[in-house]
Amino acid sequence: MTVHTELKEKFGAVSKQYDSQRQYLIPCFNDFYHSCLPFIKTVTNAKTILDLGAGTGLFSQLVYEQNPHLQFTLADISAPMLSVAKERFNGLDNFKFIDLDFSSATIPGKYDIIISSLAIHHLEDADKQKLYTNVYKALNEGGLFINADQVTGRTMLFDSLYKYEWRETVSHSGLDHEALIQAFERTKLDKFAPLETQLIMLEEAGFTEVDCIYKNMSFAVFGGFKDANIETAVI
Repeated sequence: MTVHTELKEKFGAVSKQYDSQRQYLIPCFNDFYHSCLPFIKTVTNAKTILDLGAGTGLFSQLVYEQNPHLQFTLADISAPMLSVAKERFNGLDNFKFIDLDFSSATIPGKYDIIISSLAIHHLEDADKQKLYTNVYKALNEGGLFINADQVTGRTMLFDSLYKYEWRETVSHSGLDHEALIQAFERTKLDKFAPLETQLIMLEEAGFTEVDCIYKNMSFAVFGGFKDANIETAVI
């Protein structure tokens, strides 16, 4: 079984319960998903947004609540996850959905904002670099990329502490036993990379304005603006 097939199967199997489990599995849920929203709002001329590895559309919903005028494209490799997303946004005409394996395919179209959450960490580092380059190419000038994901600790000690603390926290979160077992099993598919490494990857992809917006142990929100200056990106 390939990694991509395993990803599709494991996340497809949990698609109906995915959203209800998020706040148990992400101890810093609110800050993790909301910290980037003020930065997205600064792209005042944005018309289009792409959510890579959109899953059930949870991240897109939070962005939509702040920016309902945007044209949303949600891309994912899992049909069951996208099916949940379609139900979430049923009746809205500014949403479309595409089946996309972003680890190997180029990104179709051009966008003002590209977001991703808890998806890119499933790629090998070389594939992360390729994806960041593809993201840069798919962004319009002045566009913004945001990745809300999990990263390794800067050292082995900190990385071990982060993993231990996460496991202890979610084990006592109230999530049912079967869901915990499934969550721990899915971590075998993780290929975390250090935050610093990925910021450098973004710069090597072409991003000139890059930073980490939020970090809580292994949970980090980071990204960059494409060819933006202070006048066009922030004011």
